[in-house]
Amino acid sequence: MNISAITFRQLRVFDAVARHGSLTRAAAALFLSKAALSVALRDLEAQLGGPLFDRIGNRLILNACGAQLRPMADDMLQRLAAMERLFKGETLGGRLRIGASVTIGNHLLPPLLAAFMAQVEMPRPEIAVANTARLCRMIEGFEIDAAFVEGGVHGAPLDVEPLWRDRLLVVAAPGDALADGRRRTAAELSGRTWVLREAESGTREQFALRLEPELKSWTLGLEFGSNEAIVNAVAAGIGLGFLSEHALADALAAGRVAPVRLTARHDRSLDLVTAPGKYQSPLLRRFLDFCRTWSPG
Repeated sequence: MNISAITFRQLRVFDAVARHGSLTRAAAALFLSKAALSVALRDLEAQLGGPLFDRIGNRLILNACGAQLRPMADDMLQRLAAMERLFKGETLGGRLRIGASVTIGNHLLPPLLAAFMAQVEMPRPEIAVANTARLCRMIEGFEIDAAFVEGGVHGAPLDVEPLWRDRLLVVAAPGDALADGRRRTAAELSGRTWVLREAESGTREQFALRLEPELKSWTLGLEFGSNEAIVNAVAAGIGLGFLSEHALADALAAGRVAPVRLTARHDRSLDLVTAPGKYQSPLLRRFLDFCRTWSPG
């Protein structure tokens, strides 16, 4: 074992292979030949005294040793990147690698980034928009450094910090009998067809927690990974929808869908998720501090 001979180039190769799961895709991402990347990875494994990946067909899957190295390699590479940017004259070293669940990514993240970028000069951020479960897996896999989510975080040792509040609304097609302005209990929506987000989304989780237990019966008409698709389906009369007020604002204002007033108010927390102990660049720390004081319009 020769730890002192390990290079940042080897760590970049290791990180790329862990991220992409194959030598071919990792080589393309690093603009290296597959042969050069293979040599660098083989040298790293020799210096550490054993393999870092299990070879399964054309896939390279992190083994136990590789999983131990991953957070340390990520920490060193992130610190090096921050150092490089700092000494290139950038006041804040680092690059934002952030994720957002669909509602936040479509409706809150753009104005949030616009407000922050008006104050801070920074490289183009890397942004991933996905459902909460996928974002948590990306944090665990070191693909992103922080995520803004609207669903519960389950089964992962991640830090969760409440940031903002959001209200969920039931909507129907204009002219639907339920959209007459009278307040109803959730039980009075029994027997109806619903158009909902996919199973791993935060909004679908809220439906399962808040409304489904009160419904004696209901039918899943359609399931989408897009809020706009749900709005269009509800407007077409396919079923009731359950979405964030942010996702519904334009459609409600235009009269494309109508609110179903409920006796209970359904609010939820929009949270910041990070990996405990993970290195945060100066830019990321500045951005997260900004998020803690920013308020959605």
